[in-house]
Amino acid sequence: MKLIFSSSFKKGLSYTTFALMVVYVFGLINIEYSSLGISEPLFEITKEFVVLFDLVFWIIVSLLTVELFIAYLKVRDAKTFVKKYWLEIILLVFMPVFAGFKILKLSLKILKQIKVGKSVFKIIQKLKKSK
Repeated sequence: MKLIFSSSFKKGLSYTTFALMVVYVFGLINIEYSSLGISEPLFEITKEFVVLFDLVFWIIVSLLTVELFIAYLKVRDAKTFVKKYWLEIILLVFMPVFAGFKILKLSLKILKQIKVGKSVFKIIQKLKKSK
């Protein structure tokens, strides 16, 4: 138990989390290059890279959860814990929500394709009726 309260363990955990966040941001820039106005990705994007990128995100969430859990074990009072770590709690709660925006973005692309398909189908029907 003393190990998780040691400052070297907390520093190591924080540095690991920070390093993974840097990797995550770099990967996000590479995957979303067109949204950011970049003409081409910094390196080739494969399906494995996207899966790895999602894995890095969930590892970050897990490490942040561990950090908060250790902080709670140290404080042992819910009211004081929330008062002291409210920003970290909010950040941790909303991180998976923001990950959901990637799913929403994909859903919007599919919805646009369906609308285009529907419009094409209507045009084809009108052309058939006009003949």
